[in-house]
Amino acid sequence: MGGFTGKVSAVQGRATLHEEPVLVGDSKVDGAGASIYGTVLREGGTYRMWYQAWPKNWPGSDTTLVGYAESDDGIEWRKPRLDVPDTNGPEGNLTNLGFHSPSVFLDPGGTGHYRYRATGFTGPDHVGARATLPTRGYYTAHSADGLDWELDSGAPAWPGADVITSIYHPGQGRGVVALKRSVLYRSLRRRSIWNAGFVDGRWTPESRALVPDDFDDVAAITRGYAGGDYYGMGMQAARGSTVGFVWQFRHTLPRTPTPGWESGIFGTVGVTLAFQEGAGDCWQHAPGRRDFIPHDALPWAEGGVYTASCPIECGDEHRLYLCGARHSHGWYLDSSWKRLDRRKNELMEEGLAWITFARWPKWRLFGFRADPDGTIEIRLGKIGAPSRVRLNYECDPSGSIRPEVVGAAGRSVADSDPLTGSSSGRPASWRDGENIMPPEGGGEVTIRLHLERATVWAFDLEPIR
Repeated sequence: MGGFTGKVSAVQGRATLHEEPVLVGDSKVDGAGASIYGTVLREGGTYRMWYQAWPKNWPGSDTTLVGYAESDDGIEWRKPRLDVPDTNGPEGNLTNLGFHSPSVFLDPGGTGHYRYRATGFTGPDHVGARATLPTRGYYTAHSADGLDWELDSGAPAWPGADVITSIYHPGQGRGVVALKRSVLYRSLRRRSIWNAGFVDGRWTPESRALVPDDFDDVAAITRGYAGGDYYGMGMQAARGSTVGFVWQFRHTLPRTPTPGWESGIFGTVGVTLAFQEGAGDCWQHAPGRRDFIPHDALPWAEGGVYTASCPIECGDEHRLYLCGARHSHGWYLDSSWKRLDRRKNELMEEGLAWITFARWPKWRLFGFRADPDGTIEIRLGKIGAPSRVRLNYECDPSGSIRPEVVGAAGRSVADSDPLTGSSSGRPASWRDGENIMPPEGGGEVTIRLHLERATVWAFDLEPIR
């Protein structure tokens, strides 16, 4: 972005939730709950879901059972019986991935048994874990079909806690990983987000990426909580940038009394937005850290919401699958993390979590609004061929957007065709067309948008063929 003039402010998009669950636990393998600690991908005309299955006889420890479901529309789901070795009985829809918090993505450079990649947490003490695991940690795996998996290594790729997500990022040509790890901040153990990558078939070391700060505590306290940190983060590729869907864990008291681990154990989880402009850049929160998905947005999910690893495109909208927990985090534990069997049984009877989704108009997460008027400059950089700029915007009934290419003949405000109404990709145009030419002698191109009662959400620069 360039400069701003006039009355321009940053705005955040709004998500609408599908009010009813689209997938619930209803069998031996997921009878205690189904949570989208997992992934939904769309391949051709089929929606594919990998989700966390909490078995009917759940003993109270973390599960590594990974259920699989398919859908034609993303709303009505079926759980096919899978013929995966050593995993299922006659009613089983389990893969043999064996991860807690499983994430799956397609590797465009992978072939054969390396077409699908996955990350997750597991250990010898987890429900359904592989018998050969030496220790707890974040592991990786590969598969030809997304159903029958092999571990990349017998040892963890990274040490860690329990929540990890991963996506493939086309704009960066690599996989991106967000994993949870606790760090000390003001003498308290805080859950934070660390990043790693998947480059040329190899998983890279992790580095600290997003750590809770005082403003997270302020945001939690103003909502009636004692403090906050990050339980995990879904991600979305956006050209060369990345959007983060931060799981804001807001704590109620008491904290655990264990020395050195005085972290929040009880509370609820909502979702806020963050973004990273380029690979390795500093993560930034959306201004104000307003909830994108509040923890109590649905009556059957008042305990918190946890998202899938990434959104998917569905026509003219994005859709992010999420699970809603009926009860708050740690509801069946005491302050020393000891299981309370009576509460655990109640939790199982009522269901740990169900799955639904949030939706919003495509690429309308972050924007700038002029009220009533102002300008925004967008630096397009150097362009080597005739190009056009498409804008994702919306205007009030009396509003408009008039584009100009700074310093270009015939591309002034007076020559522009005003943009009105709402569009997800209308080209900026002038009297003689849409093309933006490379400047003589090179140099960078800047487009200036003159807004009147209008919001710009996103733009795309494309060559004219």
